[in-house]
Amino acid sequence: MKFSSFALLCTVFCFQGFAQNNSVQVPFVIPKAATVNLSEIMVDWNPVLQNVEAPKPDGNKTSLQKIKDSLSKVYPKKSQMKDAPQQTPSKKGSTKKTTALTAPFLGRNFLGNLFSNSTPNDNDIAVSNGNKLLSVQNTTIYTCDAGDFAGTYRSVSLSAFAYKLPNPHSKFDPKALYDPSSDKFIVLFLNGFTDSTSSISVAFSHTNDPNGSWSLYELPGNPLNNGLWSDFPMFAVTEKELFITINLLYPDSSWQTGFNETLIWQIDKSTGYGGLSLNSLLHHDIKFNGRPVRNLCPVKGGSKLYGPDMYFLSNRNLDAQNDTVFLVHVTDTIGAPGLAVDVKSLTAPHAYFAPPNALQPGPSGTQTLATNDARMMGAFIENNKIQYVHNTLDTASGNAAVYHGVINNVSTSPIIAHHIIRDPLLEYGYANISYLGNSSTDNSAIINFDHSAATVFPGVSALKTDGAGDYSPILTVKPGVAYVRVLGGIERWGDYSGSQRKYNQPGRVWVNGLFGNTSKQNTTWIAELAETSLVNIPEAEAGEQNSLSIYPNPTSDRMTVQIVLAKADYLEFQIFDMNGKLVNLLLRERVKKGKNNFSFSTTPLASGNYILRVNNAQNEVFAKQFVKQ
Repeated sequence: MKFSSFALLCTVFCFQGFAQNNSVQVPFVIPKAATVNLSEIMVDWNPVLQNVEAPKPDGNKTSLQKIKDSLSKVYPKKSQMKDAPQQTPSKKGSTKKTTALTAPFLGRNFLGNLFSNSTPNDNDIAVSNGNKLLSVQNTTIYTCDAGDFAGTYRSVSLSAFAYKLPNPHSKFDPKALYDPSSDKFIVLFLNGFTDSTSSISVAFSHTNDPNGSWSLYELPGNPLNNGLWSDFPMFAVTEKELFITINLLYPDSSWQTGFNETLIWQIDKSTGYGGLSLNSLLHHDIKFNGRPVRNLCPVKGGSKLYGPDMYFLSNRNLDAQNDTVFLVHVTDTIGAPGLAVDVKSLTAPHAYFAPPNALQPGPSGTQTLATNDARMMGAFIENNKIQYVHNTLDTASGNAAVYHGVINNVSTSPIIAHHIIRDPLLEYGYANISYLGNSSTDNSAIINFDHSAATVFPGVSALKTDGAGDYSPILTVKPGVAYVRVLGGIERWGDYSGSQRKYNQPGRVWVNGLFGNTSKQNTTWIAELAETSLVNIPEAEAGEQNSLSIYPNPTSDRMTVQIVLAKADYLEFQIFDMNGKLVNLLLRERVKKGKNNFSFSTTPLASGNYILRVNNAQNEVFAKQFVKQ
């Protein structure tokens, strides 16, 4: 390889262990709990409870942190060693072949979910064939029209979205997906942290508009009635079913030491879209050699959905180092005679490691960002290959890095190849991956991840791979503008990032990830990435469309309005109450063509709901509701 940013790609034949029917199955029928129309949600209290306790002293470190500390002695961060040479982030990726891939092209990209007084970000994203975009971040749901240059958007909290559900406990760990075969969305999030309060909320959209109506369901968080609760969900859909994986934990224990087992919920998705009681099957007691297979990652379809079977990936994510990869296979649909859960143990060609905490600039030197463990973060299947990503340690630099694996010959004799995405200065984490190609011989993909360094603020990056050993230069999707300072100790870097192929536009992938904003908060950035060049015009020339967005919403003291005009116009900005009464004429002024920012103080307003109207001489141009807290 030509550049130092990457390690060599290797392939080996894998040792395989095999166990069949490796689960206990329990049927469940889950009645619909509520119907909610997102556009009709007007009151949003957005309650957030965040523990900001300082990190435990050295004598009480977690077992995972002790492993990381031990590894750091063997593989120290070379960029931080005394007399280490000055280093800069690598501008080029590396390729195994003679012709390098070009970096992804950056299309439309914009600010997504705002900081919601919570951490980590827990980013995920879904985009419809009709350009309706849905982004989730810890406690909020953000929707916009991705084809309208993010001109208008709506943001509601998970709490407001679930206001009709009976569980009032904390909402967290959201996931979102778009189902191209049904042209609808699914959103999932968790409630409560104990066996008596835990539940899994699943919402199915009625149409392809996420701002419309949804059917909401509550799956039990303690489904086996054995004193456990549900944490860290992942999900994907096949042609006929929805699969959810979840960890069962003991109450009052950490996610590291309190683990009991990982479950698979198998659900007939047609019952959810139809608003009927969910026909579902719970798989538990999934083990290999008597040991639970932990943190199962569903393998989504590449160019389209597949089925009737479903694959999952796992590894020994809490070990200091290991080379075991588990390939779990649910072989058929609910009620099918051949339904079974198969588990294969594969051996990777290169060990993965517990990832070190990453560095970022801090108020006095450097500060750390939590990387958690080496669990699988994202995977897809295409052309009988599964490509996957997860956190790891780069032993050459001592930095946090991304492990990219490729399982070839999935259905016959699986063989793993691997690659470490790394840099001598930058630290990488919380990757995701989506298929980019468009043929049986095209295995290209987009890998997106968060980046940071002792001298680089947290931001979002991405690259392309051909799935056979070539990697493009790394694209900086969004540079951070400040360090993250929410907890004051080891900051949360995020538990996952979002990635989805644009199914009706091959060669395009939408992603979201974390960047540090000017207020030193973890914030979401949304971006479209493409195989070939996209015209990304931040002004209004593309499509000659006018657009308006306002943020933050709700607001407490000041509102910012971004307005994009196809041509200059004379506008007036007015505030009305919900009874249609004019509260104040803010401004009457000529506004130039292109992008404009307008802001005003909301301090004079009483708490409540209002409408910002923007009119020209002929008619109303925009009307946007906002909430004054």
